[in-house]
Amino acid sequence: MRKALFTIISLGLLSSCTSEHESLVQKADREASRQNAQLAKYLYLQVIEQRKERDHIRYSALKGLAKVCLDQLFDYPIAAKSFETIFEEYSGVARYQTEIAKLRLEASKMYRINLERPQKALNVLSPFIEGRGFSIEIGKELGWVFVALSDYNQARHWFVQSWERAKARNSCSDMRELQLNIIQVFSLQDLCDEALRWTGEALPKGCEPDAFAILIEKAHCFEISGEVNKAMSLFEEVIAKDAKNERAHFFLEGLKRRQKEKASK
Repeated sequence: MRKALFTIISLGLLSSCTSEHESLVQKADREASRQNAQLAKYLYLQVIEQRKERDHIRYSALKGLAKVCLDQLFDYPIAAKSFETIFEEYSGVARYQTEIAKLRLEASKMYRINLERPQKALNVLSPFIEGRGFSIEIGKELGWVFVALSDYNQARHWFVQSWERAKARNSCSDMRELQLNIIQVFSLQDLCDEALRWTGEALPKGCEPDAFAILIEKAHCFEISGEVNKAMSLFEEVIAKDAKNERAHFFLEGLKRRQKEKASK
């Protein structure tokens, strides 16, 4: 009888705590949506510190804390700790797999861009490297992580893999972006023949390439291969059609200045 009573009391306390923690997470979510970031952070931390069960309430608090610290407070160390706890505690839980893939993408960008820790970004994305279950966005991010690590062969591999997936989906915006990414990686390796070949890769019907960005990469290739006049003529052609094109003037003047500096040495 006493054991049964203890069980009933324990269940009642657990239910009470669950209700309280769930309410705190909901309140924190509301405060975050109102840009009351410090209060939201405090409430999320309260739940995380008090609730050790690896359930959906704790997961929601960890995710909310990561988001508010990343997007509003720019408190990257706390965001990083929250992401890491989520990956450690919930990566093996089937119901969270799709969402955790997106969180890994956000965490990788934070490590790569905000914290300048590309190796840590690569560690976060490591589950996608061996498997086939990566999205186009994760493929792009892997490409940029390897660029940050100066591993241009791997960067190109992931950009091309993502290009093939975008091509299969006939995704114009992704293909335009990835075409430029691939050209830039070839340029970084001084493989201008390959870079120039990729400037002519076909895009879906009605999908126009990022013409000026590609022109810049072409000019860069001509410059590093010693064909400076070809590089200059690209910008001069743009200016001939649009004399007020400030970007073309900017890049042409920069090219001329570099040539003068080389001649004076």
